[in-house]
Amino acid sequence: MVQLRDALSVSINEDFELILASDCSGGIGRKKGDEVQVDPDIVGYFGFRVAVMECLSAGARLMAVQLMNFTGDSVWEGYASGVRMGLKELDMEDIPLTGSSESNFNLNQSALGVTCIGIRRKERRFLPQKDLSYALIGIPLVGKEVLVHRSSIAPLSLFHTCIHHPSIVDILPVGSKGVRHELSLLIGKPLKRGDVYSTHDLDKSSGPATSFIISYNKEEEQNIRKLTGGHFQSLILFDGNI
Repeated sequence: MVQLRDALSVSINEDFELILASDCSGGIGRKKGDEVQVDPDIVGYFGFRVAVMECLSAGARLMAVQLMNFTGDSVWEGYASGVRMGLKELDMEDIPLTGSSESNFNLNQSALGVTCIGIRRKERRFLPQKDLSYALIGIPLVGKEVLVHRSSIAPLSLFHTCIHHPSIVDILPVGSKGVRHELSLLIGKPLKRGDVYSTHDLDKSSGPATSFIISYNKEEEQNIRKLTGGHFQSLILFDGNI
């Protein structure tokens, strides 16, 4: 087994490996003890969104989705409906969905785990590319902000389009550790305050992957801006850190 950013790779044979990517949430739902009140389908959608973005950004083809529901039997269909919403956005409605629900004990708060299982050909090693630029697509949001600023969230369909764009070299969803952390993973070295400039707080949680970062060929910037529309924001790395 090999740790790959926020996903895990498991060798199947000489040519292929499984890619496993997960997300979880707690205290988000319709129970009295939940800190963020929102319907189960929204919780399911955003939990799936995080896991599938991590899986696809690793270069995998999605094969199955698994839900671990600790909230109770009554919300299963709501969670599953949210996942199906995401699968429809990706044009992957035939992907199987399975999982389990805790039905023996009643928790005071909602809790959900989502795992996306994909497959890919084993990674080939490439030399680092030069003359790359970096951008943040979407805005980091967390908690109730996700419900209030829905138009600022990078669409899942746009993420999928970017994965297949010939001028985009690499892509990574931004999670709870913020843009600086994910950008450090993308370039392969740690970034400190002052190493990169953005109009956004680079350490702010992006919650359920409301944004993602890309590296791309500099000469294609106009095409990338057109592709991503108003979701595009430059990330400027100082020369000594690229």
